[in-house]
Amino acid sequence: MSLLRELAWEQIEADYRRGTAHQLARYGLGLQYASLPDDVVHQAKRCLLDALGCAIGGYDAPGRPICQQVVEELGGRPEATIIGSGVKTSVANASLVNSFMVRYLDYSDVGGGGHNSDAISALLAVAESGGCNGREFLTALVVSYEIGARFSESLSEQGGPLEGYRDMAARGWCTDIRGGFNMPPALGKLMGLSEEQIANAIGATACHSLPMNLLDANNEEFVMSKNLRFGWVAYNAILACKLAQKGFTGPRRVMEGEYGFNHTVMLNNMALDRFLDFNGWRILETFFKPLCTNFTTQAHIQATIALVKQHDLKPEQIESVTIKACKRETEHTTYAAKKYPRNGESADHSTYYGNALAIIERDFGPESFKPEKFTDPLVLELTERISVEVDENEPHLSLAGTSIITTKDGRVLEKRIDTPKGFGSNALTDQELETKFRTMADKKMPADQVNKLVETIWNCERLDNIADLTPLMVFPAS
Repeated sequence: MSLLRELAWEQIEADYRRGTAHQLARYGLGLQYASLPDDVVHQAKRCLLDALGCAIGGYDAPGRPICQQVVEELGGRPEATIIGSGVKTSVANASLVNSFMVRYLDYSDVGGGGHNSDAISALLAVAESGGCNGREFLTALVVSYEIGARFSESLSEQGGPLEGYRDMAARGWCTDIRGGFNMPPALGKLMGLSEEQIANAIGATACHSLPMNLLDANNEEFVMSKNLRFGWVAYNAILACKLAQKGFTGPRRVMEGEYGFNHTVMLNNMALDRFLDFNGWRILETFFKPLCTNFTTQAHIQATIALVKQHDLKPEQIESVTIKACKRETEHTTYAAKKYPRNGESADHSTYYGNALAIIERDFGPESFKPEKFTDPLVLELTERISVEVDENEPHLSLAGTSIITTKDGRVLEKRIDTPKGFGSNALTDQELETKFRTMADKKMPADQVNKLVETIWNCERLDNIADLTPLMVFPAS
């Protein structure tokens, strides 16, 4: 009987090790800095620079003091730094507050299966606490982007990340669910976990971390919780990794097991062969936003800004504005609570507010979310002059957008942008990305600190301890 038991146990363990969780763990542990091409390392630094800039820009978000006050009340060992304030708290707590700031402005990157820059706060907190060097940190960052992108690609028959985003949303979930699968391998690598421990952490995180698309729904007002869609999952992943490191077990067949993710969420339509194909570098497909808006909103607001600048238009000269965009954009950004936003979370997803501000300020950046602007009579007057139409020639989820401005003197000015700045072949250069960073950092730090911070990020691989980076993210007034 003992022989039969041993054979059964061996078979159970073999099933585990063939499963998705173990394969993801092996990929994460197997990826080494020396194997990363130069362009992948450089892109990882671009992701870091952009995410930290977004966190600085998001410091004044109304929800940030609330998050920080709560984690200070909870207490915890001073393991990791909260950006801006410099408060030291537990790894998980620092990760939560920092991820809120990264996400608030909707200024963060598009890649890694979504806005994977949200992952960087957790990675940075764990690396700071564990004394990891810059190369270890950058490698873990790449792991999170690579697995996250493949997750989204495997959600749709078409195999593209945007299609995966669309199909997941249609099922009522958001793709930040990927955090259950891409964060434990990245975090576990930094924490020194074994393959089995990471697989257990994947199981524990993925089955407890299922953010609903209610947080990003077309016909709902957006709220502070939206900024923690991924951050909360990453928070859980830190806890799961710590538990697994001490022997706590999770359902290692969380993907393919009975009532697992594939069965319950994906209705057995997950393309696991695509998910587990680790050829290529998906992080190179990450793009960075020049405006603080939803990614399908970028083109038509950029078109409006271009027309206003080209013709030196003033708000009082404009009779009407017609915006044409893909079906997803027109559904996602025109609900009443977005047309007349009362918080930043809804304002950055508003076709109306975004174009009204673009006409007035010729930009749509971090300063666009000041509460007084939501009730500005000029903004409201322009809002009523804006209409939104579906461009029937565009796919359901397209980056293209058109702005048509009719002036009071009878001119009809039109501009269409197929590939908005920041995306595809029109990506931000290193200099443009650095300018974006400095625009936010210069408001919070002296020039010498900003220069040192930028230099440190671009040379992150040379850091013997990532903890040498985090003090540079503390504002002097703090």
